[in-house]
Amino acid sequence: MTPRSSVLVDGHRVGVQRFGSVGGWPLVWCHGGLSSALDAKFFDAAGQQCGADVIAIDRPGIGRSDRWDLATIAHWPQLVEEVANSLGLEDFAVAGWSAGGPYALACAAAMPHRVRAVATLAGMAPLECTRHVFELKLWADRVLISTARWSPRAAAALVWLGRWAPDRYLAWEIRRTAGSRDRAALYGQPLSWILAALREATVEGVSGTAEDYRRFARGWGFDLGAVRQTVTMWQGEQDVLLPMKHARRLATALPNGTLRVVASSGHYLPAIIADVVLDDLAPR
Repeated sequence: MTPRSSVLVDGHRVGVQRFGSVGGWPLVWCHGGLSSALDAKFFDAAGQQCGADVIAIDRPGIGRSDRWDLATIAHWPQLVEEVANSLGLEDFAVAGWSAGGPYALACAAAMPHRVRAVATLAGMAPLECTRHVFELKLWADRVLISTARWSPRAAAALVWLGRWAPDRYLAWEIRRTAGSRDRAALYGQPLSWILAALREATVEGVSGTAEDYRRFARGWGFDLGAVRQTVTMWQGEQDVLLPMKHARRLATALPNGTLRVVASSGHYLPAIIADVVLDDLAPR
């Protein structure tokens, strides 16, 4: 495996990005919504320092992964297990940022024998009603989730239109919605990492991102009560995109969830707490 590579799962190409210390203790990373495996770049330096091999996987039709049917979020662990087998991993930690949180939790529920530690960063809670959707403050989330409920094709058209947004606008929107700590951390190169992850998501088409939103819009396909591992939920105090009520609802649903509020920070937690998250997930 090279740091930027792919594996074959049932004849489908799966994009895999590796950061940190390749061959170290493994962490499977579930990228955010509208994003790709490249957003694990924030864990590269911290992973090198603590010996973590951060293995980020593009979801179907996103980034470098082929498109194929993934009916619900609950089907994601089957793919992750195949990737883990191909890399010779026995057990591993999982983490997910934002809309990647449900995918990390699905892995924990489906693979209690292999997933030893779990973290979510600004993780999404189940969207059980329209009110929960409109708690999300990013207009793209609200529109795409609502649209994907009835027409993935229409959602794909909206994602296609979003591809034409200039980097200057996207950078402004990211800074506008960040908290004070992550806004300061995102100047310069770190901001370019987020933009690169966003652009990478649709490099080979928009249907995968639209399907991702369709899966958020319906039931996740697994019971949060089945997640028996300890789950650390990191939540920015100033997060306006995925508000604190989501984190609290998630903490209530998980049998062993621990909510940790990060002061003066917003949604872009990977930019400021990558080292703390890895330290929490590291084998003892």
